[in-house]
Amino acid sequence: MSVLIDQTSRVIIQGLTGNVGRFSARDLIAYGTRVAGGTSTSKADTEVEGLPVFPSVRAARESTGADVSLVYVPAATALDHVIEAFEAGVRLVVYPGDGLPVQDAIEMRAAAKANGGVLIGPNTPGIISPGKAKAGFMPSFCYTQGPLGVISRSGSLSYEACFRLTGAGLGQTTVIGIGGDAIKGLTASEALALLHADPDTHAIVYLGEIGGQDEYEVAAYAARSGAKPLAALIIGRQAPPGKKMGHAGALIGSHADTHAAKMKALNKAGVYATGTVTGLVTAVNAALAGVKLARARTA
Repeated sequence: MSVLIDQTSRVIIQGLTGNVGRFSARDLIAYGTRVAGGTSTSKADTEVEGLPVFPSVRAARESTGADVSLVYVPAATALDHVIEAFEAGVRLVVYPGDGLPVQDAIEMRAAAKANGGVLIGPNTPGIISPGKAKAGFMPSFCYTQGPLGVISRSGSLSYEACFRLTGAGLGQTTVIGIGGDAIKGLTASEALALLHADPDTHAIVYLGEIGGQDEYEVAAYAARSGAKPLAALIIGRQAPPGKKMGHAGALIGSHADTHAAKMKALNKAGVYATGTVTGLVTAVNAALAGVKLARARTA
């Protein structure tokens, strides 16, 4: 079982006719994702990369049955495109763009909730279920199938971390980039709930950083009875207070935002947490050993 996207998903690309949309279509198709087409109001009824271009998301849905939309449009028009997708009945929308106004992010999230859908983004590489399908621009070779669900605030960190996990023989069920902005379409706690419900996900890996409350949501989940074993990598140990570090949400505004405070909370909750990329594989193996130990006790 996969979380949110798998080989049965049909993806449309809003912004297919642009350079990024064209590149993404080729990449997704090469990975085996079922790309059904795209949308454009000015180039409707044409073909791009062998895919049909529709005048609207609703028309694409009616013609292809697409249930996932990947949105590659400028931040200025992103809100309208995301709302259009949800109101047309798309269940999962991925918006990778950055520079989105906070109010627009709030309205995107509200549109997802109002229509019973899920929004991933903004400022995200997307989502991938290794060996099955993806909706995003992550480098496919970094991932392989396995028992780990991965949640990441950082795109580049997720590539590096999963590449190391893959090299160590530690594959993934689903990797979700929740993004580094303060307002997220899918929060850490919501992503945890999805992976918790997935029977193929035996342990969870969280990739976080300074700033924000996501790491405390992870700690709260880990402290619950019945939580799946968790490993975490938290970066930003040397970050100076008051300076934004790459992401809109990566800012030390109080002691709770610091690397030390987050590591303390995660360790206290029973998370196998590390502050270095080189320590991640060891932390994940420890989490998986906890799974095996728990199963042995109940056998």
